[in-house]
Amino acid sequence: MGDLVQIALGLIGGIAPPVGPPRGKILALALIGAFATTAYVAAAFALWFALAPVIGPALAALALATLALVLALIAWGVLALIEARAKARAEAARAAAMNSALAEAAGVLPKLMADHPLATVAVAAGLAFALTPSRPEA
Repeated sequence: MGDLVQIALGLIGGIAPPVGPPRGKILALALIGAFATTAYVAAAFALWFALAPVIGPALAALALATLALVLALIAWGVLALIEARAKARAEAARAAAMNSALAEAAGVLPKLMADHPLATVAVAAGLAFALTPSRPEA
């Protein structure tokens, strides 16, 4: 019975203990967000008060809105770049895993052909299915 348990635990990778939410980290992130928002609002007010006597209140508000829009677009671009890099890394990892699995299957195939000819046909059909590029339905 003990061997069966060891095999099952090896297959599922062990059982991880339940992890509670990291309350300290959540509180710290909330405080950082509150202080960053306060600093942003204070900087916006200070910039408006500095620009209002020079170019007028309406143009000062327009300048602040333009600056905020430019900063938002820059942040959006940076996030898109980070997401594209993460997607490329995930795709490369998936391709490496597929190549590793195919290499392992190719190493087992000669012994399988000698011992189980019908299983060889099933493995060949599975490899053909795995290697065929998927096409979305029209």
